[in-house]
Amino acid sequence: MAHSFVHVHIVALRYFAATARAGSMRQAAEVLSVAPSAVNRQILKLEEQLQVKLFDRANNGVELTSAGETLYSYIKNLERDLDKAIEQIDAMRMLRKGHVRIATEDGILRDFLSAELARFSAASPSITFSISVLGATAILDAVAANDVDVGLTMGPPYRSEIRRIASLEMPTGAVMLPDHPLAQRDRLTFAEINRERMLIGDLGYGGGAHTYNVMTEGRRHRPFVESNSSDSLLDLVSVGLGVAVRTPVGAMKRLAEGEMVFVPIEASKMPTVTLCIWTHATRTSSHAAANLAAFLADALPMLSSKLDRWRIKG
Repeated sequence: MAHSFVHVHIVALRYFAATARAGSMRQAAEVLSVAPSAVNRQILKLEEQLQVKLFDRANNGVELTSAGETLYSYIKNLERDLDKAIEQIDAMRMLRKGHVRIATEDGILRDFLSAELARFSAASPSITFSISVLGATAILDAVAANDVDVGLTMGPPYRSEIRRIASLEMPTGAVMLPDHPLAQRDRLTFAEINRERMLIGDLGYGGGAHTYNVMTEGRRHRPFVESNSSDSLLDLVSVGLGVAVRTPVGAMKRLAEGEMVFVPIEASKMPTVTLCIWTHATRTSSHAAANLAAFLADALPMLSSKLDRWRIKG
């Protein structure tokens, strides 16, 4: 007669395994905090179900029969597999719970992070977030000081205390109104932009340290407006105050709707601006923070494809 495991009571198996380990029903009962008679009753029930003797009983304890040894070996494997399953479930649970502290630039939040947090939260709704909108330098300071778990910036210099886990090269260009004389060009030169009233981020702004130094050439070409806010630059463009030198990120909605135009700048000495995802270099991230950082890194190729329309063609 065949016996299905599901027909064997789990309590009986637990009492059997405890007795096999202890070599005594009385000692097993002490471990299980039950009466010895309860242990004996469950083992008798198990032997009846399986129609086989599992222990040889003696005055000083019990010994496994051949059938008992076979059953015990399977139970040990079952216990190991169950422990592994519980460990994996615990790991999955930890990935889906927790709190992640994020520091980001305003434009990155608008055109990348907000949508990705929505996708991430759909899979891990129990993870909560705190978001600080800062300039690039302040973001790196926060990551280095362990005040935040994940930082997103536009390519400031490396620092030894932080680690760049992913990056994406950005197109750099000029954002202007559609009726600007240069708006129909497919690309601009460095010299042409320097003749315009430039609206540019200062040294603490996304990608600003590199772009600022190149565009101002040691301040011989002082910008018309300097700002540490990408939003303010776009607002100034919208009233015709000048041309903002920046990446499309943060302005993508306005550009897609035709409110403004982005023309890439071609120049060998123009710096490469990259969107970077940062974590601390040595401190171990929480499960939630590590999972989010990896999720955001995996999402960068999708952002890259959206930016292709504003890259220099050919």
